[in-house]
Amino acid sequence: MSSRGESLTSGAPRHVAPWAGFGVHVGGVVGGGALVRVGGELDIATAGVLEDWLSLASATPGDRLVVDVSCVTFMDAAGLRVVAAAHARRVAAGRAGLVVRGASGTVRRVFDVTGLSVLLEARESMRQCDAATVDGRRGELESARRRGGLSVAELFVAYFALGGTADRGQLVAYLNGDAEALDRHQRDIAAHALNERLGDVGRSDQLLSYASA
Repeated sequence: MSSRGESLTSGAPRHVAPWAGFGVHVGGVVGGGALVRVGGELDIATAGVLEDWLSLASATPGDRLVVDVSCVTFMDAAGLRVVAAAHARRVAAGRAGLVVRGASGTVRRVFDVTGLSVLLEARESMRQCDAATVDGRRGELESARRRGGLSVAELFVAYFALGGTADRGQLVAYLNGDAEALDRHQRDIAAHALNERLGDVGRSDQLLSYASA
């Protein structure tokens, strides 16, 4: 295992220390097996961390391995390959494949467009981000802002131009994880401003979904 993780033993859940805005929490599931909860941006820079933890989690007693991605704000092909490879290794070893829980928005679309939605749990768990969320619990909009290369000031100007009525402080609070700072309509206006930017920089495959759609 790489030096970025720590050994997994039976008993108390373990956490990876925050690294590059990414975190993993490993615990148990009912009936035996492991629950791996992931938070932050799962990309080429962090995929190796998850790979280490999935390998360790697969060695725990029980035949279930659930990967909860409901707090993942971004996933690219590198992250998807790690999940798919872990599933394939389990199947090749004669065990049940892993199950992915909580995929939504851009993360869900990554699974859909690659034909790997078969890995998704039939009834997804939608819950609040918790211990797996690190680095200020930034949400999907904040991740998209950084990918689009917009400053907060530039995002606020674009949001205001589209009819947004929240002040800059409320927008900043929402970007930093305060889900109550913007209502659904105002969040969607901000998302639309970011989607326009993502389209302009050639990232139309990473557009945000709309809460009121």
